[in-house]
Amino acid sequence: MIRFKNNNRDDAKSASLHLSRDSDTSLMDDGNNNCDIVERRQEKIHRHLKSRSLDSRRTPSTSQHGATLKPFFPAALVSNLTKNSLEILECTLTMRQSATHVTRLNTRLIESMAGGEMAFMSSPNATCRLNHISVCHLAAMQNTDVLELLLKHGADVSRADKEGRTPLHFAAWEGNAKQIALILNFPEDLRKRIVNCVSLSSEIVGQIRYHSTPVHPLTNMACNPNVEKTLDVNWSDGMEHNCRNIKDMLPPFQNEKTKHGWCHGWTALHAACARAQHHCVELLIAAGADVNAQDALYRTPLDVVGYAYYMGHKIEEKDFKATINLLLTSGKQIQKRRCSLSFNSIDTPLHTAVELESEASVEQLLLSGASATGWNSEGSTAMHICVKRRNKELLQLLADFKYSNEDPYLATIDVKNKQGFTVLYAAIKEGWTQGVCIALGAKASIIMKANGDSAIHIAAQVGNIDILQQIVAIAKLTNTLDFRNEKGETALFKAISHNQLHVLKILLSSGSNIELKTAMDTNVFHLAAKHGNEDILEYLLEYNPQVTARLINKFDNLGPPLFYAVSNNHTVCAELLISKGAQVCVYVQCNDCIGKDILEWTSLLHIAAGKNYCEIADIILKHDSKTIHCPDSAGRTPLHEACSNGNREMIVLLLRKGADLSEVGRGRNSKSKLAPIDILMNNLSKPTEFMQEIFDSYISSQGRSLQEADCEVIVDYRVLIPRESDMKQMRVINALINTGNRYDQHRLLLHPLVQTFLFLKWKALLSFFYSILILHASFVLSLNIYALSIFYYKDKNKNVPIFFRSNVWIHIIYLTICMIVVQEIVFVKMKSKRYLICWETWLKIGYITLAVFLPRIVSWETKTSPEWARLVATFALLFSWFEMMFLLSRFPDWGYYVLMFGKVASKVLKILLSFVFLVFGFSVSFMIHFHAKPPFEGPMGAFVTTLVMMTSEFDYNDSLSKESVLKASGSLFMSRLIFITFLILVSIVLMNLIVGVAVNDVNNLEIIGSIKRLEKQAEFITSLEDIVSNKLLESILPKRLYNKFKNNIKLESVIVLRPRKATCKNRNRLPTRLREATFERVQLQKKQSDEHLGSMVFQMKLDEISSTMKDIANKQCANDTGKTLKQIFNELHEMKNDIDKIKQFIEITKRRSLCNNKSVPLIFVPKEE
Repeated sequence: MIRFKNNNRDDAKSASLHLSRDSDTSLMDDGNNNCDIVERRQEKIHRHLKSRSLDSRRTPSTSQHGATLKPFFPAALVSNLTKNSLEILECTLTMRQSATHVTRLNTRLIESMAGGEMAFMSSPNATCRLNHISVCHLAAMQNTDVLELLLKHGADVSRADKEGRTPLHFAAWEGNAKQIALILNFPEDLRKRIVNCVSLSSEIVGQIRYHSTPVHPLTNMACNPNVEKTLDVNWSDGMEHNCRNIKDMLPPFQNEKTKHGWCHGWTALHAACARAQHHCVELLIAAGADVNAQDALYRTPLDVVGYAYYMGHKIEEKDFKATINLLLTSGKQIQKRRCSLSFNSIDTPLHTAVELESEASVEQLLLSGASATGWNSEGSTAMHICVKRRNKELLQLLADFKYSNEDPYLATIDVKNKQGFTVLYAAIKEGWTQGVCIALGAKASIIMKANGDSAIHIAAQVGNIDILQQIVAIAKLTNTLDFRNEKGETALFKAISHNQLHVLKILLSSGSNIELKTAMDTNVFHLAAKHGNEDILEYLLEYNPQVTARLINKFDNLGPPLFYAVSNNHTVCAELLISKGAQVCVYVQCNDCIGKDILEWTSLLHIAAGKNYCEIADIILKHDSKTIHCPDSAGRTPLHEACSNGNREMIVLLLRKGADLSEVGRGRNSKSKLAPIDILMNNLSKPTEFMQEIFDSYISSQGRSLQEADCEVIVDYRVLIPRESDMKQMRVINALINTGNRYDQHRLLLHPLVQTFLFLKWKALLSFFYSILILHASFVLSLNIYALSIFYYKDKNKNVPIFFRSNVWIHIIYLTICMIVVQEIVFVKMKSKRYLICWETWLKIGYITLAVFLPRIVSWETKTSPEWARLVATFALLFSWFEMMFLLSRFPDWGYYVLMFGKVASKVLKILLSFVFLVFGFSVSFMIHFHAKPPFEGPMGAFVTTLVMMTSEFDYNDSLSKESVLKASGSLFMSRLIFITFLILVSIVLMNLIVGVAVNDVNNLEIIGSIKRLEKQAEFITSLEDIVSNKLLESILPKRLYNKFKNNIKLESVIVLRPRKATCKNRNRLPTRLREATFERVQLQKKQSDEHLGSMVFQMKLDEISSTMKDIANKQCANDTGKTLKQIFNELHEMKNDIDKIKQFIEITKRRSLCNNKSVPLIFVPKEE
């Protein structure tokens, strides 16, 4: 469209829409509406490009005087312009301005040409500086008269861009025969005849050949890179020009980024053939174009026919066929191509013909020698493209064609694509039964391997029954039904691995061997279990019971079929295998197991425990509960494995099934000798809370409330005594105590489950404790009576009663000492080093040793050393009473007071040791100030007196009175100052600090005392258990008596408490505080379960509300979407009506132009995209 100034827009509009006065009036009426639409579109475009309007340009009146005007437009065009508009256009060619103005006008011309318009210009050779695209290149791509105008005003049509493309290339590419004829300098009448005819007649061809002698240089000019060519300054565009827009309009070149595009070496004939512009092809051939010219990839024009199809352009089948026919009739033959990944893997006309589904073109190309085995750019042959498009006619044609260069050892139908698939394999993968039948009919091989698999393998993998039956029929005839792939698998294995049950049934019914194995000894059960194909595994297990019995426990390189089901967590497959006789307690190599670096073999339960497959583990334990205690090669049980990996659910399951938390591993490695509870405490986060939850789960009321009359509280001790037959039931608690207290796990001893267990065990062993207590009491009593008989009556000078005579009590002392020594020897043997490092043991050793030597020392006593015996007796009596206190600390009810005493004593001693220097300083000060007189007569005496004064025993009236002070020191003021300082710092501050720190938290002290009591109680019960379960005792005691002892000390694993029934037999077995603690734990669990149930119900209600709101929102959105679509459709309908009116107006204008032949339309409408 020609652009005008604003003040002359009306004149231009009248010129552009000028019609003959002799035209029909009705025709004018039909075009009025169309004119209005065009005018509105022109004004819209003008507003959009306002920044580039011509209002700011200099008018002819501002031009230099004396310039001569040269006509720019032809007479046919000038006749349609007003006088004022013609002056404006012609003056633009004569304006002489600065270089900046020149480039600006060039820019405007290029941009206008790109948009299908015309504008003021400076040079007809205006060129884009980026790629040297001139306005002639752009005009050649448009079917207008602009190129003719440019040529008349000196435009250079032979100029090439940086890629070597001339305007002739672009004209051929766009199929503009008019521009081709113009560029080749054909006469005007010949150009008109070329444009108006559909096919060139022999007369026109003759005239073309006449005028093309010699051949025009542009006809066979190839586009080669021309980067170094300089650009004339007067031709260049301005800096404001967006060169990228021009570059994006041009067809791309083929490179690493662009897979399809132009290629260097293309002639204009190549470009016309690529778009299948048969009219231009015929014109170029007549003009002398070389049909044998080759580009950089050695392709002739025939090789690139329809190549633009791969660049996104639409190619008509009839144009493609006509172009092929033109080139073949010109004497051109098809070049032979081979399959490779080099330049020969290109899109040939045969590939394009198949893509366009042009059967006639395919047949014509085949007759001309085209090869069906060549690859296109994607690595596919023409037959593979037929399979992809499911074109059976073309595939049949290509498969049945008799090729002259056919390989005698390889059928054409067996050609492979880039991926290695033959036509048969491609048809199978596409699931195209007709394609498979065509390939088989062409004698395609079913045993040729593609990526290691044959046709029957791929058919079994795809699962198309119709295709499989066709392949199986051929396989049975050729005895290749059990043909193996590169992995040694038959089609039966492929069907199993891809879960194709129907394929499996067909293969087995056709005679496939179920007992075949792969190179790794894998059978069908291994594969089905590995992939978790439940239906297939069930069918195979039921297919032949004899085969199932032989193969179900067979090992491959890793293990039996059950190993694969366990390793991949296929629960149903594991159940099926076990139900058919698969062995559960088997050991496999640790090639693909957790901990394979330290293990040689492991069990299936270990694998499930390590991977937290709870359902699998439950199935295994249901069929063989003994496997829970089976160790692996490192001596670790499945519970060790679960604790090592921190699998909480698995730990809970194994404990429910009877796993032992205290079972120590039997491996050589030190880490393998840990108990599971040690590993649990170190590997889990918050292990104490986790163990507390486990203990809570073993106290339950079966969901009933304590207020119900038939409520039963079940206390299950199986987590503490996993093996009921074991007499040593304290192992778990001892293992818990031995883990230390890093995570405050000793407070688990306060749990009702543990406390009730310890109480019942204590009660069962109470007789043994009483016997030990009586033994020690007898010893202490005899030792005290002996000391009284020796020292008391002697000091009082009284006669010793017969009952207190020492010679009797000496024998009692030695007898009790012998029994205590035997007891301690047994304890040391049972506990070894742990018993020896306890300071209570050394206390026993001390008083027993003193008691043994006391009678001897008394007998050796002389008048010179009378105090030795008294000193020995003093310490022996004191230590023996200490031991009695420690024994009494084992009692459940009041033993923790003794331990609280020990805790307070340790704190007091720590504080005294911290401030002993202060006490010692005051004692020395008092001694010096009072001149070493009583009670501060020496360092030791002063220190003891100061300690006594700390307890507020000052003896102020006697020792610190005025007379005593003046008599001792002579300074009353200094004495009282020192005393007041001592009173404040030591008696008040220090003593209150000791009391406050020692008993700062009575509740905490009580808890600590209770924990210590339970630890001592557990340790003592363990010692008693060890003594009772000793084999020596079993051999000494009668069998009936020993069995009675065993039954008395063994605790049942479950007890039942009935809160609402006073006659419950277990009610009186536990004290009230433990019963209440147990019931409180049950109430807490019931409350938590009710809250959880309520939250679940609340969540369900929320989900219902949310789903309802979503449904309402979706319905509303659907209604809104329907309204929006309806509005869009209405607008599209209105737009379609406007387009139809524009088309109608254009047709009317064309008809009037042809009828009158007096004017050329000035409106250019680009082709619709």
